Amino acid sequence: MTTPPAVPALIPLSLLEAMRNLDTPVEDGLDELAEEIAVRRLGLSRTVAAQIQRYRHTAERDGAVDADEAVSVLRLVGRRADASLVFADAGRRAARYASRVHARPAWTLTRVAAGGLTRRLAQRSATHLARRAFGGELRPAPEGVQVRMAEPLSFKALPDGSACDFYGAAYGELLRRLTGFEGAMLHERCRARGDDACVWRSAAAEIYE
Repeated sequence: MTTPPAVPALIPLSLLEAMRNLDTPVEDGLDELAEEIAVRRLGLSRTVAAQIQRYRHTAERDGAVDADEAVSVLRLVGRRADASLVFADAGRRAARYASRVHARPAWTLTRVAAGGLTRRLAQRSATHLARRAFGGELRPAPEGVQVRMAEPLSFKALPDGSACDFYGAAYGELLRRLTGFEGAMLHERCRARGDDACVWRSAAAEIYE
């Protein structure tokens, strides 16, 4: 399996920020336990704080990190009991970072355009950003869109497919921000199940009266 030489720093940044967010104690008045909790929770450690700062500086410059480094962060999250929550939160964070950095001009155009032009501009922006930020190929599909990844980092990090939640959340949030999509990304095919690629398909939210 070939690993790309580098990936956007926003990916490990979002993963560590999501981990820190879930490890932060709620404000319940138990201040005397806060320090003990912080020591026990990796997301609140000085090491994670330093890494977040480093990744943030790199991401602000639209920089990248070694793919193996991002894989290590994915594996770190994968060892947690609440890994699925971290991956989902991180995916949404990564999409928001990516859209703020790369998609502002296209998003501005979609706000002033009308009708079919709006949809085409939004779709084009989402396609470009899915490839640039996450390495996914976003294409039209019956009743929506699909995203294909031949060798996602999530599979390299965790061959059981559990880290694929990160990309599913990222693509869903990307579509929401750029196209107004409301629904979920279904993980139709996965390398972990023996498929030749990971594929997500958009599914519109059901409305109950």
